[in-house]
Amino acid sequence: MQDDKPVQWLLTFFYDLLREDSTAYSIFEEAAKGQITIYKPLMALLGRQGVDSYSADKAAWLLSAVMSHVPRCFSQVDVTGLMALLLGAKSPCTELGVLEAITNVLKSDVFRSAVWTQPGVMDRILSIDSKSAPSPYLYKCVFAIWMLSFDSEASKTLKERQVIKKIRDIVTYSRVEKVIRLCLTVLKNFLGHKGLCEDIVEEGLLEAVQQLEFEKWRDAELYDDIRDMAAQIASEVNEMSNFERYERELQTGHLQWGFIHSSKFWAENSLKFESNDFRALKLLAGLLLSPLTDATTLAVACHDLGEFVTLHPFGKKKVAQLQVKERVMELMGSTEASFREVRREALLCCQKLMLNKWQDMDK
Repeated sequence: MQDDKPVQWLLTFFYDLLREDSTAYSIFEEAAKGQITIYKPLMALLGRQGVDSYSADKAAWLLSAVMSHVPRCFSQVDVTGLMALLLGAKSPCTELGVLEAITNVLKSDVFRSAVWTQPGVMDRILSIDSKSAPSPYLYKCVFAIWMLSFDSEASKTLKERQVIKKIRDIVTYSRVEKVIRLCLTVLKNFLGHKGLCEDIVEEGLLEAVQQLEFEKWRDAELYDDIRDMAAQIASEVNEMSNFERYERELQTGHLQWGFIHSSKFWAENSLKFESNDFRALKLLAGLLLSPLTDATTLAVACHDLGEFVTLHPFGKKKVAQLQVKERVMELMGSTEASFREVRREALLCCQKLMLNKWQDMDK
């Protein structure tokens, strides 16, 4: 059919029907049983030269929605074919139309992984500007992240792509109720994921969420949701500030950058190093002196030693007793290519040791 008007009317009819009544998806399931499919005609429409963006957006929405709700009628090849067309340079759809189609298919646990790993999908979702993008774009971005929060493998890639920073920025700059409400839902899911939960604490989501309570919202229940989420994050902050957690990591022999190596942690816990005859400090020194310690652990250990020297009243004296200063200076002069971070942290640690030395002389 070449006339745009009937095509637009038909697409709009099914679009409205499915949005109002989800049981209507059974129409397409029954049709598929009779070998009547919508994949080929809709893909042909999307690939037709000169198709208008309204028809393209509605066709992409319709096809992706049916794929999500009736996955047994489509193959993974069908899904990747649609994604490739939408993400291609010649895509007839608008930016919002592409986002809606992607988020539709992400609703399906059958195709979620295939869609998320499709080249270009991650960038399309996560490149949306948190500060200036229109609210429908932000909503689709957060919705996609929400769908991915139900997939453990996808959650790993979300951590790698620093998705918590994006959520924090959206919470900070957006004041659209449905966007904020969905962000809170996403954060609730992420609190159950260890790595992402740590990011929530480290990226300052507590302050960002608490600030929301001082905004004016039409929905009174949103204030309760905000307070509830702030309380949950605050609980995680308190748990991650736990000194015993720091000792447990020391005992594994491997240190990783995170909240328990932050300035906030050290400001709150430096005096706790006195417990058990400075056991934690001795473990830290042991990691520095061991020839088997990996580069990241050495870098973190140098950082922590510098923090201890700076914040504990007897820091310099205790470190001198452990005779690790020479080791730190040795690391500072290391020529190994993989020790760039170690050299930087060792240099900073030495500076703190020397600073404290001059302060002692003044006394």
